[in-house]
Amino acid sequence: MSCLGVLFAVPEDVVRKLGDMPLEERPGYISEELEDEYFEEYPERTYELDKSWDAMHRLLTDGTLCFGGEGPLAKAVLGGEVLYFDDDHDDYIITAKTPDEVRKVYEALLGLEDSDIKRRYFAIPADEYEDKGEEDFEYTLEYLQDSLSFWRYAAEHGLWVLFTADQ
Repeated sequence: MSCLGVLFAVPEDVVRKLGDMPLEERPGYISEELEDEYFEEYPERTYELDKSWDAMHRLLTDGTLCFGGEGPLAKAVLGGEVLYFDDDHDDYIITAKTPDEVRKVYEALLGLEDSDIKRRYFAIPADEYEDKGEEDFEYTLEYLQDSLSFWRYAAEHGLWVLFTADQ
């Protein structure tokens, strides 16, 4: 399940528009409209996670790749409201976090030391994540650290955050 992930900091009307459209149209809206607009006009509101989102979610939660989870760290990737993904629609993932959740995610991420991140990463069960290793840890750590400016921007501006990944 490890394909390219992107975070978007968006106003509420974008989330409402997405939620109001038919489920089947949501991935197209992200890839054909939102990505073009935000990468060109709002680069500070986008953050590409590449494939790091898989390990990132696992280390911020219980080590598994499941939606939801407890606490603000669980909201960072697959947490929040699931806007696209189910048994019949597993080719794309879209989750949305409210401005309050965004603020809490940012504050929780700030509280993580590199040693905490490393401990959490290497606690991921090997049978759950086959790419686990020092090189993948460094890759994931870099993306996680670099995402802080994105989370700060979204939190300071009261924006929602969408996580998207194509499968």
